Amino acid sequence: MPPAADVPSLLDLGHNGAMEQAKQAAEARIYHRTIMAIAALVFVIGVGETLYGFFLDSRFLVRDGMEWTYDVLIYATAAAAFGRGLRAERLAGFALALVLLGAGVVTIWQIWRTFVEPPEVEPFAITVAGLLIIAEAWVLVALLWRFRRSHHPVIEATWLSARNDAVTSTLYALIMMAARSEPMVWPQMVVDSISAILCLHASSQILRDLLRAEARGPGEEAGRAMDEEGERA
Repeated sequence: MPPAADVPSLLDLGHNGAMEQAKQAAEARIYHRTIMAIAALVFVIGVGETLYGFFLDSRFLVRDGMEWTYDVLIYATAAAAFGRGLRAERLAGFALALVLLGAGVVTIWQIWRTFVEPPEVEPFAITVAGLLIIAEAWVLVALLWRFRRSHHPVIEATWLSARNDAVTSTLYALIMMAARSEPMVWPQMVVDSISAILCLHASSQILRDLLRAEARGPGEEAGRAMDEEGERA
């Protein structure tokens, strides 16, 4: 990664419209360290849960653990592209939009599979996964909260992913744990439907912002970023 001072002034990291370049560079370093730590944390959780699922022969835990792959891809891509220039970051934003789109499509397919072939309800696995997911999801939201107003494609994608995970994970865990003593799969289908909608919406929002940024051009985009900073100050 290039030195932090090379990070484009386009980055609207959301505090002071008159932010000096040194402060921008500091904010960029904070964001980069944050997403690198998140990518590592999510990878460890996903691998751990998947292996534990195989150990228990739990279809639920294996599926849940493997679904962390989407988050690992999002945060690892963001960490790799951030600070490497406007074009690289926009390409990364486009790739992340496709990841979210893919997650939404796969979730729709899983809903259909659950409908035609209902899985066995696993109360213990549901409880373990629910508690783990809720804790991890809100830690990520807390880490990325300061970047929530950004329209930078890479930052926006990581924030929207964290927000989606927090909402759907909490709903999923609470509903499933409440219904874990009954042989019902409808709670999982309801929450999966919400997850699919959020993923598709986030993907469309990122693609919309990318297309608008391309239409404006680098000069106008930088001016717009500074105007937004002044409005929020």
